[in-house]
Amino acid sequence: MANVGKVLATIKAVITRLVFACHGIIAIWQVTVFKKDIEYWYLATPILLLIFEGIFTLTIKENQEWKWFCPSVFIYLGLVVPAIWLLELHKVDMRREDQQNSVTTPSSYVETNFPNPLNTKIDTDMWVTLIEQFLMLTLIVGRWLLPKGDLTRDQLSQLLLVYIGTAADIIEFFDSFKDQKVASEKVLVLLTLAIWSWSLMQFTVVLTATKSRKSRGTANRSEINSRACCCSIEVCAIIMNIALQDAPFLAFRLLIICHYKIINYMNIFFTCKNTLVILLQIYRLYVLHLETVDEGNGGSVYRKKKKNKSSDKKEKDKKDKHKKHKTKKHKKKHEIGETSISVISDGKKHDRVDGGRIR
Repeated sequence: MANVGKVLATIKAVITRLVFACHGIIAIWQVTVFKKDIEYWYLATPILLLIFEGIFTLTIKENQEWKWFCPSVFIYLGLVVPAIWLLELHKVDMRREDQQNSVTTPSSYVETNFPNPLNTKIDTDMWVTLIEQFLMLTLIVGRWLLPKGDLTRDQLSQLLLVYIGTAADIIEFFDSFKDQKVASEKVLVLLTLAIWSWSLMQFTVVLTATKSRKSRGTANRSEINSRACCCSIEVCAIIMNIALQDAPFLAFRLLIICHYKIINYMNIFFTCKNTLVILLQIYRLYVLHLETVDEGNGGSVYRKKKKNKSSDKKEKDKKDKHKKHKTKKHKKKHEIGETSISVISDGKKHDRVDGGRIR
């Protein structure tokens, strides 16, 4: 069974790198078609690095995942992202030429014949959109097929769900190209591409110890050690998410609204969304800090308060019982003293009477 698992992992790793290489070749091919220059095939040189990395990982590393960094994903981004930059900048140049020449038919419409059964023709915008959308899908599927390493199946499923949410946010950010004011400004296009490329770097980081569900019956020592490790990695993941995605997205949208006066429903909505996400992540950091402080003190604050309240109640009950016991003793002593005095007084009276009779 172990040998079968290794063979399957090797096949998955090879297939993943082949998909990375094929997608990069298609993107570079479209650049050569749109630019009408064969020299752009030099962008395919990272494929050699991808082959070398695959051989090194499968032989020397024995198909094990790298601890904090995924080089295959980084090489794949270095293969596809420059091609997307050239395609988007080509679209901007074509739009500017259309505006200057006042041509009714957009010159950015370039038809390319793709060998398929229906012999359909795809224009420039559709090609660029397909390459960009398949980039996000390939990153998620590639992470799924790559070796898990130290990740459990539960942690891998959680990580893939996080990747899907991250990819959806990045695609929403890239939709800002649809606005004509943004698409016509080359500075905004360059800034959008730079922030988009920066946000993709979070897919190269390997989260080998994401938080998994824990049963209530786990031991205290293992719980404290694992939680300390998980909290530190979760804090790093939150800070990385803010620095690579939410903060740059929020700054760009505020720049569009405040400086360029591009105000619409989508910009306002996503600005509010990024602000809320950053606030929630800061609140999450605060909660993690409280958890670590509580664990260092030997328990949660809520439990301590409960214990203190129960101990205070017990002490009060003890004091009340002690007071009641003292009052009872005092009453008994008082009653005993009164009875003895009355008995003594009665005896004296009786002696006087008897003495009178004797006399």
